[in-house]
Amino acid sequence: MSPDLHDAPGGGPDVAAEVGATDGPGPVRVSAAPPVVHDAFFLPQLSAADLGSLQCRTLRVGEVDLRSPVVTAELVSRVCARLLDAQRDFLAERPVMEIVQVLGAVITRWADPAYRWRRVAEDLLPVITGYAPEMVRRGLKEHLSTFRHDRLLRFVAGDFDNPLVLDGFQPNRAGGRSRAYGPRLMTQVFAGNVPGLPVWNLICGLLVKSATLGKSASGEPLFPVLFARSVAEEDPGLAQCLAIMHWAGGSEEVESAAFACSDAVTVTGGVGAVASVRARVPAGTPVVSYGHKVSVAVLGRESLALNRYADTARRFARDVSQYDQQGCLSPHAVFVERGGAVDPKTFAAALAAEMGRYEQGKPRAALTLTESAAIDRVRSQYEFRSYTDPTGVAVFTSPVGTAWTVIYEEAPERLEISPLNRVVRVHPVQGIADVVAHLAPVRRVLQTVGVACAPQRLPEWAGLLGGGGVDRICAVGQMPDPAPGWHHDGRGSLSALIRWVDIEGPAEAALERYDPEWTTPAGHRPDPADRL
Repeated sequence: MSPDLHDAPGGGPDVAAEVGATDGPGPVRVSAAPPVVHDAFFLPQLSAADLGSLQCRTLRVGEVDLRSPVVTAELVSRVCARLLDAQRDFLAERPVMEIVQVLGAVITRWADPAYRWRRVAEDLLPVITGYAPEMVRRGLKEHLSTFRHDRLLRFVAGDFDNPLVLDGFQPNRAGGRSRAYGPRLMTQVFAGNVPGLPVWNLICGLLVKSATLGKSASGEPLFPVLFARSVAEEDPGLAQCLAIMHWAGGSEEVESAAFACSDAVTVTGGVGAVASVRARVPAGTPVVSYGHKVSVAVLGRESLALNRYADTARRFARDVSQYDQQGCLSPHAVFVERGGAVDPKTFAAALAAEMGRYEQGKPRAALTLTESAAIDRVRSQYEFRSYTDPTGVAVFTSPVGTAWTVIYEEAPERLEISPLNRVVRVHPVQGIADVVAHLAPVRRVLQTVGVACAPQRLPEWAGLLGGGGVDRICAVGQMPDPAPGWHHDGRGSLSALIRWVDIEGPAEAALERYDPEWTTPAGHRPDPADRL
């Protein structure tokens, strides 16, 4: 049972009901309790009276009833005006290291298994998303740990040589001084495919001293609200700079109001979502987008040694299976170098065994009929080919249903995009040059490559992969878990949000001529003797 959510900051009380009642003597009659309704919005800028006047609706997501306000252009404009006031009062002049301290303390709260909002998340997110409870628990813990205090310091230092540029003008290499300003207010369109991902958006906004109007995803609108509530517990003023609601994507009046009030817009989503937002943001307003990306893995022959290949298969199975391959960091395929103690086809069989073991502990979420049909089509296509080319094509599938699929293909015409939901292809290659050639057609959407090879070979591999369009290289087994401060889509997560203001060195020198000591008439200058 989830902890009590009554009196959560930023929303009305969640609705519960009395379970049993008695009517005089006789046995107690136990009536079925109506479901608890959880608030899926965070609006601390509104008074209790304001909240009470909102028209709300309840939607069932998974098997959880979530209440949200009916979002109108008027509500958005009102909230944005108050967010701008809160940014001025609580954020604009706050030292960045103080913000880091507060956010680190929030993450410390989430590290406690008994923490109120963590228990709510671990109870409800598996029901909302369909992901296995253990996957959600471990995934949230690992994701949130990247924002611990020490890692936030590295995060900020990764984008700014001197993080104090976020607080004031600091000396620059050109001989002048520079300061970094974040937007006063951003509208941030969150993704819902991976639980916990909006934390990154919220933290990035606060670190550059920007208030956030967050649009939560329809598939998982709850977690950003829970995280914002934890910020409110640690620092109510900082939480005043966050507002989170859900509205239907493409709502022109609502989004026009949001975008008109915002100094910048960020959007995380598919190609269509990104294009839709870009088309409606006013000219001159920056749009920072994180759209569709493709990731793969490359295994060197060293990782196929007799005492290594099973462990390599286990690590890669986790990369594929985590959150059912829904994230941009999830691999669509793996290229396996020939010449190892185990050949690529035997590795594919080992990978299939590990995919099965992972499924036993962390079952895949239920699929729609369309998603299942997509996997069946891919399986059928390759099974038919395996009849005519049993050496070059093999299909390994889950014993029941479409829980996982491993496809071995020796000579692919091109890199095929996976239908996701634990479907991965295995392709043998002679070396890293073959991999780069396979990736060339999709270089514009490449993101992560997980590698397993001898350390001496990494510099060569990294140079070729980086030149081929890849922007993140990590070890196999770590693909879903980017390091703190990584350059998301090849750019700084914080530096992508700021604008620079420079005071030029020559200007400061030229202004010396206006020093009052030189412009005040001689007879009006203070007598030095008066200073004694």
